[in-house]
Amino acid sequence: MLLKNSAPLAATLIVLALRAPASAQTVADPPRLSEDIVVTATIVPISGGSLSRSTTVFRRDQMEQLGLMSTGDALRLMPGVDARARGPLGVQTDFSIRGATFGQNLVLVDGMRINDTQSAHHNGEIPLPATAIDRIELIAGPGAAVHGADALGGTINVISRKGRYSAASLSTGQHGYTDAQGTVSGGPLPGGVMLSGWGSRSSGFEFDRDFAQGGAALRASAPRGWTLDVRHQRRAFGANGFYGNSPSKEWTDQTLAGAGWRAVRGAWTTTVDTLVRNHGDHFRWDINRPGFAENRHRTNAVDARVTTGRAINSRGSITAGLATGGDWITSSNLGDHRYTREAAFAELQYRVHDRTTVVAGLRFDRYSTFGQSTSPSLSVASRLSPTVRLRASTGHAFRIPSFTELYYSDPNNLGTPDLRAERGWSVDGGGDWTPGRWTASLSVFRRWDTDVIDWVRASAADRYRSNNVRDVTTTGFEAVLARQWGSTLLRLMYAGLTIDAPTLTLQSKYLLEYARHQSGGSLVVPLGGGLRAAINVDHRHRLDGQSYDLVGARVSRAFGRTNVFVDGTNLLAEKYHEVLGVTMPGRWLTVGVRINGGGS
Repeated sequence: MLLKNSAPLAATLIVLALRAPASAQTVADPPRLSEDIVVTATIVPISGGSLSRSTTVFRRDQMEQLGLMSTGDALRLMPGVDARARGPLGVQTDFSIRGATFGQNLVLVDGMRINDTQSAHHNGEIPLPATAIDRIELIAGPGAAVHGADALGGTINVISRKGRYSAASLSTGQHGYTDAQGTVSGGPLPGGVMLSGWGSRSSGFEFDRDFAQGGAALRASAPRGWTLDVRHQRRAFGANGFYGNSPSKEWTDQTLAGAGWRAVRGAWTTTVDTLVRNHGDHFRWDINRPGFAENRHRTNAVDARVTTGRAINSRGSITAGLATGGDWITSSNLGDHRYTREAAFAELQYRVHDRTTVVAGLRFDRYSTFGQSTSPSLSVASRLSPTVRLRASTGHAFRIPSFTELYYSDPNNLGTPDLRAERGWSVDGGGDWTPGRWTASLSVFRRWDTDVIDWVRASAADRYRSNNVRDVTTTGFEAVLARQWGSTLLRLMYAGLTIDAPTLTLQSKYLLEYARHQSGGSLVVPLGGGLRAAINVDHRHRLDGQSYDLVGARVSRAFGRTNVFVDGTNLLAEKYHEVLGVTMPGRWLTVGVRINGGGS
């Protein structure tokens, strides 16, 4: 039923893409922090060259060159990101940044918050296909001074492509897998309108691991400075062993409706952003026992923010704003609960001289249930030369417990209603080097978190209980090196992590399942005859001693604006798990075609 709604829309967009004018094929620059405007790290836009935070950006052309078909594929190649999937091809994936738990990271789509207050397991449900992505920004470190709750480890922002273009892809492969995506902006549509549709399904690589998912997105520029955005997606998947020793099934849906307004009056720029988010989760503990531990959850969130600011001579800007909103849930398991929140914030960006930029922020948040939090931040970037830049930052962040952590109950898990908010301080330093076709980045950081929530139990005979069990200190190092030679690209990365937490005589479910070492890279080479190969390697060495290498590859051939490809994932057929007790698929092969229409 899911694909009845989404697949026809994707197919229609593929036809529209076929009718679009051809565009010349270009070779992407190596993944680097460019001078393009990047908005995730600050309240108002700032160029990449002035960013004083550790930042990784994957652009659309880089994703195509490396054969990355989803947000999750790109995030796996970013240093410090630990993708812990329960299913293949984006079915359900938790993202950890710099050792933070999967709930301690903020996920945005075009600046709209999609973090779910029922469970952070839904935070990876990105309502945008690869054909519509312009870039993916990862801003490591605390982001509470800009975005409020959740961004202890970092912030992910998936940003839509703008302008006139069309793109579509269709692929099929093992285990009954099919995937269709299509996006059209302008052209046959009114100016300033973007329409996307996507859908995929698989019969599953083992029992109760089938899935079907899809959705649609509409984004439009309206008169008088308004932007409107509506998106909907649905997922259904076999969840065998996801949350306990049982063949489970889960159905989720998500609807976003946002509106933004921007106006410039003299020296002042004012923006208004509003968002309504509705998310549903239907979970059946055992597919053979309908009604037993079967839960239905419906969460809602409303956000509104007003920001105004102006330039300070030619060297900087000052911005301030107010935000308000609320979250509530209606659940057969968790009950009915709600809270409201308000915030006030300000930010100063200032160039001390031509080479040094300072960004200072302060935000105050107040919750009707969890009290209040004050989150300052300070960062500085200085160019020593046209190719060398140094940066340093510090800040505070916090996270509110999810409704699941507070109230959930099933045969394997039990929530705790009196949990406290998690809080943390972080310091970060590093540098970026961009001589010619080379690009390199180094970062070191340390984070001190208090009242960290984990699910723990004394033995396998007990249920997991959520508790504020730990104060945690995390230390890490990250490095990226990339080089482009004509049509050949080499990219290497490494991240090392140490987490110091008090020893418990309890079994931990999430916190200590991190990757101590993450390394890998990508290689793109021409094979002759118009063929091109891309190889991506992701090595993980986890604290539990598990070590594995995930090797993926794409061989492609361009025919004008059409690109035909063969993809392979887990080519070494590694046997591994990223979440304890949840097996992952072995080697998986797919074939497909992508059409890129004209673009601006």
